[in-house]
Amino acid sequence: MKIVRAASATTGEGLRARAFSMPPQLLDKALPRICIISFLSAVSTILFFVADGFLQPEAAEVQRSPLLRGAALAMVLVSIGYMALQRTGALSKQMILYLSLPFQVLVAFSISLADNMLLDNAAYPVVGVATVSLWILLCGILIPNPPALSAAANILSALTWPLAYWIDMTVMDMPFIGWNRIGMWMMPVAMTTFWASFFNRHLYAMRLKSERAEDLGSYTLDRQLAAGGMGEVWLARHKMLKRDAAVKLIRPDLLAGQTIRGENVIRKRFEREAQATASLRNPHTVALFDFGMTQEGMFYYVMELLEGIDLQTLVDKFGPMHPGRVKNILIQVCESLEEAHRLSMVHRDIKARNIFVSKLGWQHDFAKVLDFGLVKTLLTTNETMMTMDGSATGTPAYMAPEVAMGAKVVDGRADIYALGCVAYFMLTGQLVFEEGSATAMALAHVQKTPDAPSRRSELPIPAGLERVVLQCLEKDPEKRPRSAQDLARKLEALTDVPVFCRDRAADWWTTNLPNFTYRPDESEAETAPELEAVRA
Repeated sequence: MKIVRAASATTGEGLRARAFSMPPQLLDKALPRICIISFLSAVSTILFFVADGFLQPEAAEVQRSPLLRGAALAMVLVSIGYMALQRTGALSKQMILYLSLPFQVLVAFSISLADNMLLDNAAYPVVGVATVSLWILLCGILIPNPPALSAAANILSALTWPLAYWIDMTVMDMPFIGWNRIGMWMMPVAMTTFWASFFNRHLYAMRLKSERAEDLGSYTLDRQLAAGGMGEVWLARHKMLKRDAAVKLIRPDLLAGQTIRGENVIRKRFEREAQATASLRNPHTVALFDFGMTQEGMFYYVMELLEGIDLQTLVDKFGPMHPGRVKNILIQVCESLEEAHRLSMVHRDIKARNIFVSKLGWQHDFAKVLDFGLVKTLLTTNETMMTMDGSATGTPAYMAPEVAMGAKVVDGRADIYALGCVAYFMLTGQLVFEEGSATAMALAHVQKTPDAPSRRSELPIPAGLERVVLQCLEKDPEKRPRSAQDLARKLEALTDVPVFCRDRAADWWTTNLPNFTYRPDESEAETAPELEAVRA
């Protein structure tokens, strides 16, 4: 991708409290508390209702009130129903947390109805506080909702007291106790609402700060570099070796938008990505240093921090590339893919953003293949268990026809087709097909014949290189190069491609990227797929 060490998201920005969502670390901590609160709500309602009948027999007439019994029954049913909904796992954790807000208000309304039914004497002095105050305080402190949502729920819960009083006066024909007494009853409720929201805001910020400072094994997180399709990338530092690295975590909002079952699938895919990357040893595949799980159950892995730029950014900023340079990069990518294919792995998401050219020591234009998030092992027997509804199997602009058609068997030649699309983009600065939607793009790869790169570029393109690229773009996999190694040999055998030597590559980097620092704008950050960190 196009990220450098001075990246678009700083630590404060990356972990700043959002108004309507929470990172999964806090969600994991919030749900058990919500479950406990809903259980206590149901049990306490039953116990108080039963105990009041034994301890205050004189209040039997009040207890027999349909309104009071309905309020108690509603509290029990809402609490049990909400607790059961949490246990089913059918909704996302974020959605369950959202539902905690109407749950809090409904229970507060039931409590207020019961409270106000005791105010049947206008001369009775104001003693104690409204029970709903305790409920607001309990929810505001124990449930780590985002501050804006928590404040809204607390305010609505406080307003249930005057609403319940009005209903009790209307339905039960209770006497008006006077504005002074109403003010005395409401004052503790208002104060509790303020302090519960105040403490929630500060506790929420402290929890976020604690998550930010969390250590991952031997690495300490420094700041968030970027967030993309499936994960967040953080700059991290080894405690003992003082070596910088890139740490990839599952993206919080991706987890928050999934059901609990879907979340387990994402975690499994993330684990598979780390295992696939770790099994590859080719120097042109991004290196994996470590892999593990946080205390909250989030998978992470630590990879090398690169210096350089991805091909998408390079072409966007500097235009079509020299044919000799294209040839050199393609050969290096073939080395990475050949190793993966020999291990029965298909990358399935080869594209310009996932091929990174870097400075490695004194070498320039050293290619690295990134993002094995969609890697598929041909020998996998339970692949259907790893598929989620609506999940993509690649990028439409680089998708092989057999992938677009949903073929059951997809081998390494799908990666070769995608690599042909990358070569086409590097030579022309344009995609093979320019379509307006993902569906139209996928259909174009199935149905349309691509124009020759030389017809879409003002720069000369060697005929031999063009022929190899078009062979990679054949609809029939049998007509493409048999393997990545076969493609590399075809490229090495070309004699009409001008040489782009190491000295020329070094001159290009010195001239164009002496101190490369790229900052993606917001639109790019939102639409960018998987990201990898790079170093300025």
